Amino acid sequence: MPLTVTCLSHELKLQLIEQQIKDKENELGLMLNLRSAGKQNNLKEHFLLDLQIKVIAKNGEKNAEGNQRIYEVMRDYIKDNDGMTCSPFGERSTDTPVCHLVDFIKAIKKCRIIDISVTDQSSTDIQINCPSSKAMEDFLKSVISNEFQQKLFGLRRWLQVQYGIESHDIIANCSSNGMEKAKQHLHLTDVTRSMTCAEHQNTQCTLYCPDHDTFLCTACKGSRHGTCLGIKQVTSESSYVEQKLSLDIKSIKGTYNVKKNKTLKKKDTNDQHRCIISKICMFPNREILIYDSKNKGLKYLNSLYQVVSYCALSKHIYFLCYIGNNTAVVGLDINSIQYVDVSDNINLRKLVTLDHDCLCLACHGDTLYINSGYGIYKYDKYCKQRQDIYFYSIEPHMFSEHSVAISDNGERLYFNANTGLTTIDAKGNHIFTSSQFVEYKIRDICIAAAGIVLVLDKTNTLHQLDYTGKKHRTVYKIPFTHLYACSICFDRDRCRLIVGGLEDKIYIYKCQFLPNQEPTE
Repeated sequence: MPLTVTCLSHELKLQLIEQQIKDKENELGLMLNLRSAGKQNNLKEHFLLDLQIKVIAKNGEKNAEGNQRIYEVMRDYIKDNDGMTCSPFGERSTDTPVCHLVDFIKAIKKCRIIDISVTDQSSTDIQINCPSSKAMEDFLKSVISNEFQQKLFGLRRWLQVQYGIESHDIIANCSSNGMEKAKQHLHLTDVTRSMTCAEHQNTQCTLYCPDHDTFLCTACKGSRHGTCLGIKQVTSESSYVEQKLSLDIKSIKGTYNVKKNKTLKKKDTNDQHRCIISKICMFPNREILIYDSKNKGLKYLNSLYQVVSYCALSKHIYFLCYIGNNTAVVGLDINSIQYVDVSDNINLRKLVTLDHDCLCLACHGDTLYINSGYGIYKYDKYCKQRQDIYFYSIEPHMFSEHSVAISDNGERLYFNANTGLTTIDAKGNHIFTSSQFVEYKIRDICIAAAGIVLVLDKTNTLHQLDYTGKKHRTVYKIPFTHLYACSICFDRDRCRLIVGGLEDKIYIYKCQFLPNQEPTE
């Protein structure tokens, strides 16, 4: 099958260099703003983290009474000692374990306690201000240190002696909701990179390994850190359910031509037809792989949305999915998966044939989830070690499109079935099916942030669902004068929605996340 090699023009090289310079200037500007904000004590420019302290009873449930006791004593202690500043405390309270815990947090360099609250008596939530990404990383390491764990053990003994409350454990970690907000607020700083897994790209780090002084995802724990001691959880996965951010489209940034142009060497590779961008796949480096079904080819776009590589295909593609390490997988036939190297030009690698249909696929860490149109199958990254996790009935040819997406923590899968948009957990347990999308069929699904699922239907309407797939709101109606939309993906670094359809262009929308706007049922 033909393969063309890109020859970048001098003008295109200059544009790439200019964009890299702008990115560096933006990053430097953000860091300077952080330092300036630290001097001005402007909390709006800082990272805000939510440290949650939970008392766990012996039955595994949260102990409301124990949590309430800790909150009340901590609240009074902070209030009686110069508000929430970093002044040294005297031990004026007999509840010294709580005081010691507060003092430990206040002693973490450059970090401040700015608020404290209780969540339905299930946890004590301490809001921490970190003036820089380095301070944020230092804070995360401090609250999973052995010294901090000893403070928590002191709380357990204090609850038992002082109030007769027996607990199985006291857990302290930062909410993933707070981590996501911090990353979205200053998305170009070093903390975004340090909290995103380098090995399993697009996967959130939730653990810390003291042996290697590194943050890691759950997939890395088994594959690379199996013998490491003292691995601790940094963020709380349960807070994905409590995500209260809403996506809002501010404006359209522009349209970008995706027809093959003169930067390609061979003249016979020019598009013969109008483009139909039926699939879009976003890479961590902001580059994009798209499938032009009308001209039967893969196109690789740089961060400026310019076509820099092309590969003609002889068969129809059903899906695109990035799996890490400059590798994507595509569905070349109804039951075949083609591995594609995208490190430079597009190069087709090994082809794997399965004994069932493969209409769409999602990747999390080293695990692939495949929607066959009749069920969900689980494989390793090389399509081995198959596990059947969920089956559903579907009428033949009922859907012209199939889609599947997986949450950042790998615990929720979203796909279209004959009864609507279905949510299951990673083990195949059914959670919820939204009948909202039975009449208006789904074209594509993507994840915009932890706890935010975006759904594109056949009426060109973009919907937002929460982590469970239950709460729903309409985000935006893409005008048909723009394009007939077929596919979407989300650029998290630049907070942009990318839309492709029956045109020679892709459309880029500027977005923002608005707090405290819960979707309606």
